Formats: sequence, structure tokens, C-alpha cells
Amino acid sequence: MAIFTEDNIVEYFPDLHNYGIQDFNEFITKTESDIHRLLRIEWFPTLRTSSGDYDPTKVKDSQLTRSAVYYCLFKYILPQLTQWAVEGDSFQTQIEFYSRAFYDEFDLAKRELFYDWNDDGTYDESERELQPRQRLVR
Repeated sequence: MAIFTEDNIVEYFPDLHNYGIQDFNEFITKTESDIHRLLRIEWFPTLRTSSGDYDPTKVKDSQLTRSAVYYCLFKYILPQLTQWAVEGDSFQTQIEFYSRAFYDEFDLAKRELFYDWNDDGTYDESERELQPRQRLVR
């Protein structure tokens, strides 16, 4: 299952189709790969039972939709639209906004993300990985 779709992007950026980019599949694929890479590096090693390897199919994708949309916008879509003028433009401002929004949302998502430890295809409270704020990880 995909973390997000083009329709999810349009929810946050309604004018998406007005700028000439027709195919968003490559951006979506890259974003999902990046999100799972970040989880594998930043989140999975901090879990209570981090034995084995991170499996992206065990994460509850719907908890990552908003952060993935923000990431796709600031990392892949909006850089295609800006002119990179020295004085800036509205797209550069939006890149900064969505970048901050991504990191805020992604940090929140990581604090309560579900991971299907028993691989039964369902998520229950025992599989919610609550991360304490001040945990020392070595």
C-alpha cells in the first residue's frame, strides 16, 4: 500500500496541476523511499525490540501521509517550479514552509507510529511504538 497519492498532494496544494507537471509518480516513489530510509535510520533503531531489519510493509502508512506530502512538496515538486531568484519567489517561501512542516509532522508521527510486529496485518495498541522525548539511545 502506498503512503500517499497525487490526490493527497492536491488536498494540500490545490493548484498542483496548473504548473505544467503532468506525472507525479516518480516524485511519489522517491518520497516514499526517502521516508522509509529516514525511518530505518532515525526511528527503527530506537525501538524497544529492534531485532531484525526494518520492514517498510509493517509500518501503518496512513500515519505518514501528511508528512510524506509535505516532504514531496518541498523536496521534489516545488523546486521544479521556482526560478531560484536571489530575492526569492513564492515557491521558495513555500519550500521553506513545507520543509519546516515536514520535520514537525514527521517528528510527531515517529512518536506514536504503529509497527506490525506480529505480522498479522492488523495494528493494536501493543504495536504502537511510543517514543519518550528524552530517551538516550546508544
